Amino acid sequence: MQQYRTFWLLLTMMLVGGFTLTSCVDNKDDANEGGSGDNYKNYVERMYPVVDPQNSPQGMVMLRFYDDMPSVAYVSISNFQSIMYPGTTVQVVKTAEHQYALASPCGTAKVDTDKDLFMSNDYEAFTNMMGMVQPGMPNIIYDALPIIRWKSLDASPKQVDVTLDYGKYGIDIREDGENVYFPFATIADLYTDSYMHMADFNGETVMVAPEGAYSLENRYPSFFITPILKETRTADMADFAYRNLCFTLTNFFGYPGRTLLENKGLKEKGLDQALQDYGKAGQMTRELLQSTNMYDFISGTVTLGCLLNDGGHTNTDVTRMSDFSGNPTFLSTLNGIIDAKWGEFWDICPEYVPIYENLVGRITLANHLNEARAKALGEGVNYYKVGNTAYCQFGTFLCDDSGWRKFYKGEGPKPTIDQYPNDWLVILIDALEKAQNDPEVKNFILDISTNGGGSSDIVLFITSLFANKSDLYYENVLTGQKMKSTFEVDRNLDGKFDEKDKDVKLRMNIGVLTSTFSFSCGNLLPALLKDYGICLLGKKSGGGSCAVLYSPSADGFGFTYSTHRNRLNNLKGENIDEGIEPDYPLEVDEFFDIPKIGKLIEDFYSR
Repeated sequence: MQQYRTFWLLLTMMLVGGFTLTSCVDNKDDANEGGSGDNYKNYVERMYPVVDPQNSPQGMVMLRFYDDMPSVAYVSISNFQSIMYPGTTVQVVKTAEHQYALASPCGTAKVDTDKDLFMSNDYEAFTNMMGMVQPGMPNIIYDALPIIRWKSLDASPKQVDVTLDYGKYGIDIREDGENVYFPFATIADLYTDSYMHMADFNGETVMVAPEGAYSLENRYPSFFITPILKETRTADMADFAYRNLCFTLTNFFGYPGRTLLENKGLKEKGLDQALQDYGKAGQMTRELLQSTNMYDFISGTVTLGCLLNDGGHTNTDVTRMSDFSGNPTFLSTLNGIIDAKWGEFWDICPEYVPIYENLVGRITLANHLNEARAKALGEGVNYYKVGNTAYCQFGTFLCDDSGWRKFYKGEGPKPTIDQYPNDWLVILIDALEKAQNDPEVKNFILDISTNGGGSSDIVLFITSLFANKSDLYYENVLTGQKMKSTFEVDRNLDGKFDEKDKDVKLRMNIGVLTSTFSFSCGNLLPALLKDYGICLLGKKSGGGSCAVLYSPSADGFGFTYSTHRNRLNNLKGENIDEGIEPDYPLEVDEFFDIPKIGKLIEDFYSR
């Protein structure tokens, strides 16, 4: 069904607005036969290049391949730490038979290689790499836009004991008496954070993202994906990849509350059992995911994405997060197979139809709003004023951060609308300055009705200006901890965080326009602002409560999913995935009646 490919391309566009292949160095001739105390005696070790998403060299790493799983790469915890956070390592101490104590620069953990258990009373500290972003920062959600910086974190309770039972999924943690070895994909899943620090291995090259989200550019690059695009994969890889996927999505999923598999007991039963219990659609997906046929496996990531569809954050379809352009023949064949499998899935999973129709409806609404906006205000108009009410369209919580980074480093001027006419943060700042400096303006409308999300950093900047608040509220679904992250905001944008920022005060009444297309940060902003007493108008926002993680598959592909680390809440600690009701519901033809909305805003603040 070609409509599947066309639809997801359109949704991606709406929501988001030449490399050299590197081969591995094979040291198989110098294979080790296992060290003293090794619980798996026969293996080979090989050195592999480490690169970033731009294919720039980042060093080398030793990977280990055991005879019982020759296609599955293992890595020592110490070596993995060193490629993820250069200049650091994990200290490994054997404390008893099959027992090891681990100490990273920020935290500690224990490993039982007999029972295949990982244990820590603060696993987020153990895997914390945010010191590369801001010294001393804990493992939190932050995109590092220089207009804000982290200040403090409150967690309740402060620490929780976590035991990750890899053995339950048949995932072996191995040892050699001196170090502990995890499957590469398994330890990579544990380390991946909300900044998008990640690592992946495609069989030839290890790719890391030391600059996190800013270097991934929304998908894994072609040079890294092309070597994986083969018609088959080995049986040991297919088996391990499925078990690892089951562990990751069972333990690390954010459980926003709206997916089909959640209703089948995903959290209680685990992914494998939930698929088996789902019926024909789940069983079909399970078989595809376990297949040694690469086309079928990738089709399984597509149907799994339907069962885990949460509105746009969880995208297990690896074709959407990976650049397949390096092998157009493979991609052409794959698309035909995916369309056939998706058509079969559609027939046996009628309960997915309303979810699909809801997604289509969101896009249709956004198109109608864009058309109505252009008709009422003019094509491409981002700032508009009628009488005492100013209006600003805000299309995405993303910006061109390059100019801001230069400015804060003292290497360039502050970005302006003339320099960056398409930068949404600059557009917002320019609109606020125009309205603030216009004595006629009493009301300011921020229109996020066609905003599909972006960076929580910009949400914090806006809440600081609108409500003098700069806090994020979220929970860790795995530990049950409630979090409050507080940030400092350069409110006057002079490049400094100082007392002068407190002098910035907006004198206008604020109203925010939302719709069901307002997703992710487009849902978080109204959630916070409603609790802060700011007027909301339009339609109920579209939800999307979890931050997103890039996750490596064992084969080397990348996908995203709603993370357990950051399920965003309102001030009461409640999950906001159901969306936020406006104070004044509007029909589409009322969204851009600026005088009417201005009067509603005045009425709200006069109550």
